Amino acid sequence: MNAEELLRSLGVTGNLKGFRYAVHMIELTVQDPSLVTGLSKSLYPDTAKRFHVTPASVERNLRTVVKICWNRGDRELFSKVAGMRLTYQPTNGMFLDMTANYLRRQGQS
Repeated sequence: MNAEELLRSLGVTGNLKGFRYAVHMIELTVQDPSLVTGLSKSLYPDTAKRFHVTPASVERNLRTVVKICWNRGDRELFSKVAGMRLTYQPTNGMFLDMTANYLRRQGQS
């Protein structure tokens, strides 16, 4: 499974602006987990530069992706991805960390 397939499984469709940003950031975080500690300083600005948008737009659109996963997605899969039962909507950083970690674990299986 890759980042795009995972997001689609969680209920996000490719027509959202944030979909491509999320795929990109998850893929980067799979390679370098430390990126989640510097969202505002590096990950958002680097993603914004790549897609020719502002860092604020990246942050806002990722928040929308997380919200859609939380409100419309498969909660059982979302909890499996998180590695625990989720009782609240995760932050952007938590979401990137959880999805990247899940993909790393799948790659090791």
